[in-house]
Amino acid sequence: MSSIALDPLSSDDAERLVRLLLTVDDLPASTHRKILERAEGNPFFLEEIVRRLIDGGLLVREDDRWRAASGIQDVEIPDTVQAVLASRIDLLEPDDKRSLQAASVVGRVFWSGPVVELTDVSAPDADGSLRRLEDRELVLSRPGSTLAGQHEYIFKHVLTRDVAYESLPRRDRIDAHGSVAAWLERTAGERTAEFAELLAYHYVTAAGLARETHGSAPDELRSSAMRWLLRASHDSLRRLGIRKAQRFAEQAMELAASDGERVDALEAMAEACFDAYEGDLAWRYFREAAQVLSRSEPDAGERIAYLAARACEVPQRWPGSIRGTPPDEAEATEVYELGRAALPPGDSEARIRLLGVRAGWPFGYPLSEDATEEDLRPFEAEGIEAADVALRMGRPDLASGALDAANAAWTSHGYYNLTFPLWERRAELLPILTDPLEIGDCYAMGAWSLFELGRYPEALRVADDGLDQIAGKGPNVELHVRSWRVAILHRMARWDEALAEHYLIRRLLDERRDDPPYFVGQATGASAMIHESRGDRVESDRLAGTLVRIASGSSRVQAFLLRLLAMRGDAAATHSFERPRNWRIHANDLYEAEAELLATVGTWHEAPQLVEAMRRHEARTGTTALVAFADRLEGRAAVAAGDAARAEASLRAAIERFDRLEATWERALTEVDLARAVASVDRQDEARAIIAPAVDTFEGLRAAKDLAVAHQVLDRT
Repeated sequence: MSSIALDPLSSDDAERLVRLLLTVDDLPASTHRKILERAEGNPFFLEEIVRRLIDGGLLVREDDRWRAASGIQDVEIPDTVQAVLASRIDLLEPDDKRSLQAASVVGRVFWSGPVVELTDVSAPDADGSLRRLEDRELVLSRPGSTLAGQHEYIFKHVLTRDVAYESLPRRDRIDAHGSVAAWLERTAGERTAEFAELLAYHYVTAAGLARETHGSAPDELRSSAMRWLLRASHDSLRRLGIRKAQRFAEQAMELAASDGERVDALEAMAEACFDAYEGDLAWRYFREAAQVLSRSEPDAGERIAYLAARACEVPQRWPGSIRGTPPDEAEATEVYELGRAALPPGDSEARIRLLGVRAGWPFGYPLSEDATEEDLRPFEAEGIEAADVALRMGRPDLASGALDAANAAWTSHGYYNLTFPLWERRAELLPILTDPLEIGDCYAMGAWSLFELGRYPEALRVADDGLDQIAGKGPNVELHVRSWRVAILHRMARWDEALAEHYLIRRLLDERRDDPPYFVGQATGASAMIHESRGDRVESDRLAGTLVRIASGSSRVQAFLLRLLAMRGDAAATHSFERPRNWRIHANDLYEAEAELLATVGTWHEAPQLVEAMRRHEARTGTTALVAFADRLEGRAAVAAGDAARAEASLRAAIERFDRLEATWERALTEVDLARAVASVDRQDEARAIIAPAVDTFEGLRAAKDLAVAHQVLDRT
């Protein structure tokens, strides 16, 4: 919702409005002045003052003219619009006032049925009252109706409704709201669920008033409020009204009187927080729900197991949604064991999810760095078993999640050559998946894996296909897909598209745009690098600040932040950085960043060891782009050592590899390095020919800083 601030009318405009509202032959100048002064240019206030005078018989219609009645010069005009409205309402006939009050209980939009219900009059009498209220322009009839067979009205102004409602004694409001809700349930019939929010409002309001008035709400009223709050929360999530869903769930938590009701409310809140990518809160509420249910209903084994699994999935499968520090392994283990102990025999969703949690354990809580493939395979096996159970039960969405969990062991060590075949198996399920979360996550994981493997055009196609399927259907997974798309576009030197995509991401993040979840860190980092290359230091600073805030414990964000700091020549800022425990997930990206940082700092004696580690990692994981970065670092180190021949061989190899990868910007940076090496042995013409395409690339990208470096090399030739 947006609002527009309107300035008050000028005195001339206000006077003109009064004349337009009605022309009074003998309105005393003092009364005219009093009206203008009291309204202070508020058009609605002006109109209501005039209508108050008409309602009170102080302005009367004779033929086609309005005439001021005697005594108008002595009229007292209230000093607020609310008071004017209250005065108008007090002038109504008792039956009409009761009808207006009854209507105000329903809301700004109301139907004739509840007015009959609350005033205990016949339908014709209620219709007559409503017609008279419409004649006084307090309410307006609407051409259609959301309820068949019911005449629908709307208060002309929300303030009119509010003042009418406030005129209703508080002691009468409890029964009034309860009666409206009961009437709506009866009248809506099979469509009752469509009015979940309105029913929740009336039952919650009635229960709240009962507590204020009597100290407690009747169980029937409170349980009805709980039922419709939970339904409204669920329906709001389905319509992507996440904040609204959280508000309904919070109200349910406040109303819950029994452990069973508290579990229902906690689960609703956990679901809403999960969809809001507030993983820390989702973990808390799912865990509490499992614990409360375990204490109060230990025989509810399957639901306990389900809730425990949902809690553990957050740090295992969705750690990027957690703000702050994830739960430690001991906490997660305790909840996992609670679920495992409660799980009854046989196939079930809870069993599938618990198997998935176990399969995904190394992603949230990595094994030691020297873990072997044999150590990791049992985790993969549990995920595949979970997928088989899910498919046997006809639950392809659960099978998709289980295959993602099966991949977690390999991802935890950066073995993207092993993750990709499992991802392909998961992608075969896409035609029969229905959950936008699973559909979007499948595409995001495909784009991520292909990015790490250096297969950038394929990664971009997967990301584009994903957005075609899930854009607008769930901000969490849409953000993940778009974030990898930004990183891919940056690598492929399609920078304007990358920044346009990042702009969309910031819009989706809404109030979290400056405190995003770390799973969008690659988009923030790539965009920051673009701005840095283009010399836009203000935007680069702002995005760097965001990366610093979210980098703790995230190898993904740290990798992009290190690369950015290397570009900025800010090596000192990296001294406090230590590889996080889960660094191997993004070992590929971290190695790239560390290579750039080493070249910036000039600690060339460390280059052989890092190059060897990079080549060893690529040989094990198939992340082919890493070879190009290793070649470039090796070449730069040779330039620094004065070994032009070795530098040329390594840098030409890097250029060839970057070119095959379609990593245009990286290739151009390497061409500058090669030109520098060739120029160092007096091959000036050749150096100029080598650097020319790099200059063209930087000009096309508007990479001012890189272009300046290229020109410096040209100047030396």
